[in-house]
Amino acid sequence: MVPMIELQAVDYTQQETEIIRQVSWQLRTGEHWAILGPNGSGKTTLLKLACGYEWPSGGRVLRHGEELIDLREWRKRIGWIANDLVGKVPKRDLALETVVTGRTAQVGLRYLPTFKPSEQDFADAAERLQEISCSHLAEKPFGVLSQGERQQVLFARARMADPVLLVLDEPCAGMDPGVRERFLAWLDAQLSKPDGPTTLLVTHHVEEIMPSITHTLLMSDGEIAQAGPTSEVVSKATIESAYQTKLAELRELGGRRWPIWG
Repeated sequence: MVPMIELQAVDYTQQETEIIRQVSWQLRTGEHWAILGPNGSGKTTLLKLACGYEWPSGGRVLRHGEELIDLREWRKRIGWIANDLVGKVPKRDLALETVVTGRTAQVGLRYLPTFKPSEQDFADAAERLQEISCSHLAEKPFGVLSQGERQQVLFARARMADPVLLVLDEPCAGMDPGVRERFLAWLDAQLSKPDGPTTLLVTHHVEEIMPSITHTLLMSDGEIAQAGPTSEVVSKATIESAYQTKLAELRELGGRRWPIWG
């Protein structure tokens, strides 16, 4: 099977500073990956290169086996859920309206002279919420939702465009432990479904890698330190090496790995 995304010996340099060096990696349709690594390791740059928001300084990026020049249509098929998007959604907009904007490519639903969402758009948005067991949120203003509920609504919003790839960029940032655990349990259930979109989860926290996320890519100093099955990549030795600190223990519990810093 041809990879959805393939990076071949990719370099990226900005203002004479080498950010990414000789990165080679493949993402196949249906896979769920975590991207892990310390600040400045190149995680965000890797995402932008893979998703077509930056061009490599060297090497090749292939999408379904092709080196595309016009990436506009490709980018439309990516559902990107970033934590900073939460603050841009108008608090008064209903959750259902927020989901609809996934089709209109707006942040905040606006009715324009040349375009307005159709009844079918609203019906599809309601279906997206129903698919993820969040119909009860539809008529609630976005501003009154919990942090976990907001991420669930943004998940439904991203799926309005029928994405081939879903990117979750630190979705648990700022959540208290209870909200985080409830959200992660919900997310794990969604990604375990056979029709779930190919997913990349960017995180700083090893314990946020749920059992449904079967692969992990570990970045360190602009290079891929390890990439492959999570069970092989996330080990005491690799985490200590990437983060330059000591672990007392890396404990496995409930299909997750919990670091105990020593």
